[in-house]
Amino acid sequence: MYFYSVNGLVLESRKRREHLTEEDILRNKAIMESLSKGGNLIEQNYEPVRRQSLTAPSPNTISWEEYINAENGKAPHLGRELVCKESKKNFKATVAMSQDFPLGIESLLNVLEVIAPFKHFNKLREFVQMKLPPGFPVKLDIPVFPTITATVTFQEFRYDEFEQSIFTIPNEYKEDSSRFPDL
Repeated sequence: MYFYSVNGLVLESRKRREHLTEEDILRNKAIMESLSKGGNLIEQNYEPVRRQSLTAPSPNTISWEEYINAENGKAPHLGRELVCKESKKNFKATVAMSQDFPLGIESLLNVLEVIAPFKHFNKLREFVQMKLPPGFPVKLDIPVFPTITATVTFQEFRYDEFEQSIFTIPNEYKEDSSRFPDL
């Protein structure tokens, strides 16, 4: 078995905040703190707050020609002034590869496809689809969210051979065409 460390994984996040008041930011921070300590929003009577619309941004002074002739990727800003919170976090992943495992990467990808609807597990699937070293990943530790690391480990694997005959439909079985009429 070979162990590999993957360094240099950087999560960069940018959160737009120009639509939030200072009160909104403090309330959101309090909610997240409560949740991180095991709190429950229902128990704490958090109610969604309905508020007035934001005031309209200042009128634009940019002409159509200035806008379409701007340098590629640097179009002038048209709406409210951007307020962004940026953060970076470095991560490390570990992969244990076995040369003797009886399955291939495709088998693991099929399993991960079943859980991929959870968007954070899709990152794990994408990681496995990358060019991995030779062998089968019997253990993966990879961050899927800033505070959550996914660990996939094959601790006990049994590869059973089945006789092909158990997958054959007996000749005396007939299809009932009225069973699934819409097919």
